[in-house]
Amino acid sequence: MKVKNVKKLSLTKGHFPRLAECAHFHYEIVDFGSVQLSLSEDQNDLTHNGLDSKESVYLVQICCQGRKWNVRRSYEEFRVLDKHLHLCIYDRRFSQLPELPRIDSLKDKTLSQMLTAYISRLSAIADNKINCGPALTWMEIDNKGNHLLVRDESSINVPAVAAAHVIKRYIAQAADELSFEVGDIVSVIDMPPKEDTGWWRGKHGFQVGFFPSECVELISEKIPSNVTNSLAKPAGSIDLKVLLFSFSVVSKKHGKLITFLRTFMKSRPTKQKLKQRGILKERVFGCDLGEHLLNSGHDVPQVIRNCTEFIERHGVVDGIYRLSGISSNIQKLRHEFDSEHVPDLTKDSYVQDIHSMGSLCKLYFRELPNPLLTYQLYEKFSDAVSAATDEERLVKVHDVIQQLPPPHYRTLEFLMRHLSRMGTYSAVTNMHCKNLAIVWAPNLLRSKQIESACFSGTSAFLEVRVQSVVVEFILNHVDVLALPRRRSLLWETGFPSLIWESPLLLPSPNCTVTPVSPMR
Repeated sequence: MKVKNVKKLSLTKGHFPRLAECAHFHYEIVDFGSVQLSLSEDQNDLTHNGLDSKESVYLVQICCQGRKWNVRRSYEEFRVLDKHLHLCIYDRRFSQLPELPRIDSLKDKTLSQMLTAYISRLSAIADNKINCGPALTWMEIDNKGNHLLVRDESSINVPAVAAAHVIKRYIAQAADELSFEVGDIVSVIDMPPKEDTGWWRGKHGFQVGFFPSECVELISEKIPSNVTNSLAKPAGSIDLKVLLFSFSVVSKKHGKLITFLRTFMKSRPTKQKLKQRGILKERVFGCDLGEHLLNSGHDVPQVIRNCTEFIERHGVVDGIYRLSGISSNIQKLRHEFDSEHVPDLTKDSYVQDIHSMGSLCKLYFRELPNPLLTYQLYEKFSDAVSAATDEERLVKVHDVIQQLPPPHYRTLEFLMRHLSRMGTYSAVTNMHCKNLAIVWAPNLLRSKQIESACFSGTSAFLEVRVQSVVVEFILNHVDVLALPRRRSLLWETGFPSLIWESPLLLPSPNCTVTPVSPMR
């Protein structure tokens, strides 16, 4: 039997906020594949440990990228998760997740069964679309799929007392142990005397656990010979001993300054941590759409609403959205909206340069970290418009649109209705729906793969074609996709089979037909 007795540690405040205190933010990049959730088998002792149902805590097992851990969540915290998911990520018609009711009307057995079914359905759809910070924090996952230890008492937040390098490979034999290879660096957070136990505790990457003390050697000012010998010396490189000697001389002369700078650089929080704590708030341009709308309290971005209304009043002119405005006016307008001030659009400089409004609208969408039609749905939109018949295309495009996060969906509806109205003035503006789609498409739909690979030539041409075809199709069918009386309209427009072939056109068991968002 292994005895891992260690001294009790004094707990320090962690670097992460409590779950309830976590500011609302969205990750710009999410890449963890899928997440599986399930109620842990060891539920009875935890759930009914002298508590009534209102105070019960449920043990949820999270599985991501081959690693598993448990989180303890109350029913009210389940409701908070459900709120975040359906404010930022899913529409209920797509997620098929029931809205969790207040606990007063539920029984314990009903509650457990409902939560089991809820997280089972969530596991079937949870993927990289979930970029909502509080939702991922609920599962203790960061945007790369790492286990994010957010509790104040988490061992990951305990300062290290020493650093050590691995001299002997070790493979974990239990869940609370670390695995490492020779040459790895380990931060030691607990180092009891060897006469008490042969086990130390430390941090390796995002993992915290025990390991045999004989497998590591503490790092001192003198670098071990096996480490220096293992370092390859490229031609023309500086000798390591000379470098260490030079560093030692500088350290003695400016020791306090170097220590201060080193501490400052190590302790300086990242942009993501500042957003998580609520210290840093993104500006309007370049901010995630869902994050901006939730923090601002608007249904659609204020900059888009103000500019489109102004264009509909004053912008029925030749080449609207095709011609560019004056750069200085665009930058002034951007600065005003970024400062959360609504500019006076009645100024002569703006009225006489109406194209600056159109350029500003396109700029806003172009700078979204995740495009309006989202990176995740690019392939699905591409496949949908490649269907053989108009009827099939309409069904598939509608199916994909339902998968948009609610903030993206509302903004898409608002923008498409605006562009559709502007298309009716094509006799004056020379901007019919096809032309509007061509100039708008690159700002609304983009492929992450094509962007990251910097493709050109054929690939870039195909992307432009897909973009314009998708946006033009949505523009041409916005009334069919958007009007609330969808059944009668589909019948009148010659698509009666759509009523029965697409389950997403029918209300889900947990939804009613009215009142719903018009496009839904």
